[in-house]
Amino acid sequence: MRSDEGETVTERRQLIRRARAEGVGEFMGGVAVLDGSGRVLTVRRRPEDTYGGQWELPGGSLDPGEDPERGAARELAEETGLTGLALAYLHAVDFTGLGGVRARQFVFTAAVPDGTPVTLSEHDAHRWSPLDDLPAVSAHHLVALALLRDR
Repeated sequence: MRSDEGETVTERRQLIRRARAEGVGEFMGGVAVLDGSGRVLTVRRRPEDTYGGQWELPGGSLDPGEDPERGAARELAEETGLTGLALAYLHAVDFTGLGGVRARQFVFTAAVPDGTPVTLSEHDAHRWSPLDDLPAVSAHHLVALALLRDR
C-alpha cells in the first residue's frame, strides 16, 4: 500500500517507532475528506462527549500495532460510513491529549464527489466547508487544514 507521498506501510510503522522514542504515547489517524467543490468534511462531537460541541476531522485512536492509514480508514468508516476511499498521507501533527499524554495524529486526505452521503454514528452533525471558512476546530486540525489550503 502506497500513498501519494511515497510512504509505504513499513515506512509509516517506522514513523510510529520513532515517535515512541520521542515520548509520544498515543497515536491517532484522521482524514481530511474533500468533495468535488474543494470543501472539507468536519464532524461535531455530541454535547455529552469529551470536548462536546467541538468540530473536528473524522478520526480517532489507532488500535495497538495498527497501521496509521488503515486506522484512519477504519475510523472514517466507523464515524461517517465512508468506505473504500483512496487515502493519501498529508502530515503528522502532535498535540497534548487527555491527561497530558503527548499524542500524534497521522492525517490523510481523501476525495469524494459532491453530494456523497455521510452517515454519522459518533457525532451529532457534519458540515462541508470551504477551507477558508471552517467551523472552529482544534489547533492540531488547523495545522493539517492549513497544509491543505496552502497546496
